[in-house]
Amino acid sequence: MTAQDADIIHADNGGDLDMTALAQIFPTVRQIANPINLGFAVGMNRAAAQSQADWIGLINPDAFLDADWLDSMKAAIAGHPDVRIFTSLQLDAEHPDRLDGAGDAMSFFGFPYRAGIGHAVPPRMDIAEVFAPCGAAMLIRRDLWGQLGGFDESFFCYCEDADLGFRARLMGERCLFVPQAVVRHIGSASLGVRSDFALYHGYRNRLWLYARNMPLSLLIATLPIHIGMTLIVALKDVLKGKGRIVFRALRDSVLGLRPILMDRKLIQKTRQIGPLRLAKSLTWSLVKIATRAIDHRKIT
Repeated sequence: MTAQDADIIHADNGGDLDMTALAQIFPTVRQIANPINLGFAVGMNRAAAQSQADWIGLINPDAFLDADWLDSMKAAIAGHPDVRIFTSLQLDAEHPDRLDGAGDAMSFFGFPYRAGIGHAVPPRMDIAEVFAPCGAAMLIRRDLWGQLGGFDESFFCYCEDADLGFRARLMGERCLFVPQAVVRHIGSASLGVRSDFALYHGYRNRLWLYARNMPLSLLIATLPIHIGMTLIVALKDVLKGKGRIVFRALRDSVLGLRPILMDRKLIQKTRQIGPLRLAKSLTWSLVKIATRAIDHRKIT
């Protein structure tokens, strides 16, 4: 698995790129030109479907891989042959001494977050288990991708990576963070960190993520906290003049619950781990949650 051997596929979601010119500049890269913006989930699913490789690497358009990223991932795969999901060390593209993320964490009340974002890069980081991969730069075995059905396309954009990781964990899978696999990530370069688009999909998809994946016992125990935190965050955004977006997102999340709950039945019926084992992988520290701190677990 080298950069020369990799099957590179570029999916454009209705952008203004000159695809003909790109094909001439990068003749070995396969181009997929979607006529409109179908969403990150659909775009990635279509690109993955075009490859027959054993491993699928998913890279955001605003993530820039270090030259040895693939070799580092190859070494991690060789060292942990039982693991089928790996995620990268993400540095802030403008401030590379700051983390953009070190894997995704999941709070005990169902709020996902990019672990370590905004924190100083630690002097030493080891390979560790994290709750889920960040979709900006991750690697997953094709057989597991197929078992999971790829990203859930109803999410369109945002939280689809946390959802994928959650579903994989319920199947008994682990995700490893590889600090040697470095990317520099701009983050929300296309849409803006707190754009109306990001705000809408963040609220809507976070509820769907929680409702479809959290086992019933944990759902009952944490639902009041999930609702309370949602209202607190919503109030802050309302005071910033985003009330209409917040209301529409929460309304649509509730109106769209029926297919989500149908998915839930299958996910919970086929899960391979119990609530206690899942609970151990969640982030329970309020300090870590509030500061979006790293929550790495030693590999056992």
